[in-house]
Amino acid sequence: MPHQHHHIHDINNRFLLGIFLNFLFTVVEFFYGIQANSVALAADAVHNAGDIIGLLIAWAGFQLCQKKTSAKFTYGLKNATIIAAFLNAIILLVAVGGLSWEAISRFGESQTVVPITVIAVSVCGILVNGISAFFLTKHRHHDINIQGAFLHMVLDASISFGVVVGGVLMLWQPSWTWIDPVITLLLSAVILIHSWGLFKESLNLMLMAVPTSIDFGKIMQDLKKFPGVTSYHDLHIWPISTTETALSVHLVVEPTFFTDRTSRSYVEKIRTYHKISHVTIQLETDDSKKLCEVDCT
Repeated sequence: MPHQHHHIHDINNRFLLGIFLNFLFTVVEFFYGIQANSVALAADAVHNAGDIIGLLIAWAGFQLCQKKTSAKFTYGLKNATIIAAFLNAIILLVAVGGLSWEAISRFGESQTVVPITVIAVSVCGILVNGISAFFLTKHRHHDINIQGAFLHMVLDASISFGVVVGGVLMLWQPSWTWIDPVITLLLSAVILIHSWGLFKESLNLMLMAVPTSIDFGKIMQDLKKFPGVTSYHDLHIWPISTTETALSVHLVVEPTFFTDRTSRSYVEKIRTYHKISHVTIQLETDDSKKLCEVDCT
């Protein structure tokens, strides 16, 4: 329990620090974007403001997940993390679409900017977003809600990097104004691939699909190999949150295995081998299964 509390406190602090750093940078970037007459910087500042909202959504989902259960919400509000991940995926897709549209519209335009200012501010953007992404790296592989927030930070760092490269090239060759939109489109394509994966996974979880981290076929094989199990039915696996999964199943066992001790053993095996936190097993004998089938008809 103390370890779990420390884990939650650690993630909470990382979220809040990332939000604070990005808020400060957004204000600075927008100010210097206007000063340098750079549409790229000003637009990226507006995009960063949207990412702060994305971080707040992910953080809010994580906080709601910690709420205790109640008579109305028997699992608590754990599925808030799934909703948060889905909203973040939508924001990412919209942001990528907006940036791509802006990049396409800027082809052929001749802009007078201050490359040195653009480069300096964008380097700061890489550092701020890189640090924010690093804060979330530790936990992103086990929680798609945190993965969504992480992708937001990677998107911002990538865009800032693209702006730096564009600024350097325009400093070297001022007439190459097409560099910035080309780099933006390339980076948007890369982020789109990752965002689409997040969108599909979060949507599947919202529709109660088996999480991709769970091998449904392997679970079916293992159930058949359990000592005393002759068959099974009504196997269901569904997500409770972005990190917790539930399983329920009816196992038909030989009469000598129809004990509480056997049931606890099966539950522990599923929890250990398949990392499923909520397991419910109903034991049945061949006779009880037949009676059930007769009653059901």
